[in-house]
Amino acid sequence: MGPFAAVWLTVCPSSDGLILPNWDLMFAMRRRVGIAVTYDGNDVHGHSCFGDNTGGRLNVRHNMVLAAWRQVFFEAGGAVPDRNVERLLCDTNVPVHPDDLRRLDIIVPNLNVERGLPIFGDVTVLAPLSANGEPRAGTSNQDGRLLELAETENNDTYREVIDSGLGSLQCLGCEVYGRWSTQSVAMVPALARERSRGVHPRLRRGIALSLQHRWWGLLGIAVQRATAHVVRNQLAGVDLAQTQLEPIPPLADVAC
Repeated sequence: MGPFAAVWLTVCPSSDGLILPNWDLMFAMRRRVGIAVTYDGNDVHGHSCFGDNTGGRLNVRHNMVLAAWRQVFFEAGGAVPDRNVERLLCDTNVPVHPDDLRRLDIIVPNLNVERGLPIFGDVTVLAPLSANGEPRAGTSNQDGRLLELAETENNDTYREVIDSGLGSLQCLGCEVYGRWSTQSVAMVPALARERSRGVHPRLRRGIALSLQHRWWGLLGIAVQRATAHVVRNQLAGVDLAQTQLEPIPPLADVAC
């Protein structure tokens, strides 16, 4: 899904989760055509804001996208209580040392995807450009290279999840310009199929496609808002959302 596929949802009335405020929409469109997004300093394209963690920038964009994934899993029927967000690996069913301090961004049981295993998700938002605007290693000649490396690193970091067979490790990654990891791209339609499984066969495919459209909207808008807020230095309110981004609509309304 391209970086601006979700922007067009703003033409329709919706709740805050699927709407870009005017400045954020302008920011997204400016980035799309490659013109300046800010007039402060020498970095008019905001590249340096994506390349360092000054003021907790990386936490801002990570947490906003994590909140969107949590909403998607909620709507798909998963259980995502507060304790399953930023949960220590040693507090799960995976056997590791009790003093292990590794954390999973989100753990989602009760879903009939990935063979029914709990989803152990690591959410990451990456910038293919360094702070000086140059491409990072391998990104100039191979699409999605940064996300491939992130998935490999994620598999190495949480190797026990894979080896134990007690969970499905998912690298739910994206780039600040809109590219999504292969596991993210596979996860959304899988969730949509399962959420619509009990619906009449004549309606099932349409509802599944509507759910995908809605969920990619939530995720895409989250990325665009996160990147806009990082460049604008709007770093307030970066804590994890303790509630849903918006009410979960009935399937009958989703299909409309």
